[in-house]
Amino acid sequence: RVLNARFGISDIVVLNDFEAQALATVALDPAQMVRIGGGEAEEGASRVVLGPGTGLGVAGMVHARGIWIPVPGEGGHVDLGPRTPRDLEIWPHLEPIEGRISGEQMLCGRGLVNIYRAVAMANGRPPRLAAPPDISAAALDGSDADAAEALELFVTCLGRLAGDLALVFMSRGGVFLTGGIPQKIVPALERGNFRAAFEDKAPHSALLAAMPVYVITHPRAALAGLAAFARTPERFGVETEGRRWRF
Repeated sequence: RVLNARFGISDIVVLNDFEAQALATVALDPAQMVRIGGGEAEEGASRVVLGPGTGLGVAGMVHARGIWIPVPGEGGHVDLGPRTPRDLEIWPHLEPIEGRISGEQMLCGRGLVNIYRAVAMANGRPPRLAAPPDISAAALDGSDADAAEALELFVTCLGRLAGDLALVFMSRGGVFLTGGIPQKIVPALERGNFRAAFEDKAPHSALLAAMPVYVITHPRAALAGLAAFARTPERFGVETEGRRWRF
């Protein structure tokens, strides 16, 4: 009613933020993305989008019966566990949520801080930095060794989770990273650890190696997705029952 009164909008549909991000994966131009390895995307194949930001958003995008269907969920809350001997040294210092380490405890802004503190503690040093932008900047310019290790672990864990979700959705249409954090750390994503972790999924490493990963660089990707839905709703299978209001 507030939107109707303020803007005169007579037909309002409320969508999950990552439904909108999923819509953006088919609305944006390739020039608004940076590809991180893999082969060519298959037209009409399923996609998955991950967004490390204030939290960790996840959604799928499935093509069926001639339309694109966004599949929102809570994939950011899946468990993340240690894989390497170094991980085993760091994990005990991570701040858990109700006794476990979830994706969102590591793969978002506060998650980067969580990793940085854990790395510093594992190295026997007090953490020197406290803000995500400071940590990522110090990692990228090499001025803080703990920050550099923390960012490498961040992109490695992001690769692991992105690979898992790519298998879940069989994302031959691409895996998409959205939001401010991926845009700011493209150099770290391109260095190799992200892609190595993404593809480290035996017995399906070859399958993952063929899947492209894209960093969405559009500053308002969700709005681009919403605009595409508003212009051509028949192109998308968005369920509006219970969240559409006409005035």
